[in-house]
Amino acid sequence: MATEKPDLLSDPSDPTDSAIPLWLVLTTKKYITETKKLKPTSIRLPFPLLNPTTTTVCLIVKDPQRHYKDLVSASSLQNIVTKVVGIGKLKKKYKAFEIRRQLLDGHDVFLADDRVATLLPAALGSTFYRKPAKIPVPIVLSGNDTPGGLQKVVEKALQSTFVNLSPAATTSIRVALSSFSPEQVVENVAKVVADMTEKKIPGGFKNVKSIHIKSPTSASLPIYMAGEVYGDEDVLKPEEEKERLLAVAKHAAERKERKEKKIAKRKGLSESKSTKEVEYKAEEKEADTPKKKKAKVTAEEK
Repeated sequence: MATEKPDLLSDPSDPTDSAIPLWLVLTTKKYITETKKLKPTSIRLPFPLLNPTTTTVCLIVKDPQRHYKDLVSASSLQNIVTKVVGIGKLKKKYKAFEIRRQLLDGHDVFLADDRVATLLPAALGSTFYRKPAKIPVPIVLSGNDTPGGLQKVVEKALQSTFVNLSPAATTSIRVALSSFSPEQVVENVAKVVADMTEKKIPGGFKNVKSIHIKSPTSASLPIYMAGEVYGDEDVLKPEEEKERLLAVAKHAAERKERKEKKIAKRKGLSESKSTKEVEYKAEEKEADTPKKKKAKVTAEEK
């Protein structure tokens, strides 16, 4: 008698806890952006990837942290936001690797006030940025400093997926879980593709080359391939190519200048310091010259 094979991805208590993520791989004909964006872009999903009843959140805020702790206590987020830490305390208390590791393992999601988001890579170190799922997600807390406003922002973040845009032709976005039904996967994929082509991708859907869906260990399954990879509108005109080359050269020059300034700062040889030293030496030379001449005249008179 044939026995039914067990589903290795299922979990009796909560199937979403053991479900593996499904990624949408979006390939474009041209780069989506020319520069890397530090802050990820959010897309709200019809079927969220996180379970609000079991997800634990660490909220990183601008000082003072006590204000936001009071907001969490006054809202219905006590079971979700289990820790609130200010950027000042984060820098002082969480310096050791082991303490950072405990903070990382103790929470499912990290949300951060967008006003301190740029300070987090230095404050948290590479430990947090090795796992895409644990990278702190910026949220707008300015203007939402009420219990209801904070709850609305946090719930929106938990119902969204996030896209890290960079100068590349391929972008990967988490869109579903293996525990979702086919209909749920289709709705999430349709929402992400629509949002990306309408708001994020220059040229809209015409700039899309291919769309695939995959799990972390599976092969990519194509769900869309463009009929024409490139058209006449994709070929740059001579003046457009000239502008592109000038922009590339300008960017390279600015990058080189920033690098040289950084090296000079490390060596303690900044331009301002060098100029002051030259001026100081010139003043010393001028001050010593009359004394030497006067001493010489006095010796000749004697």
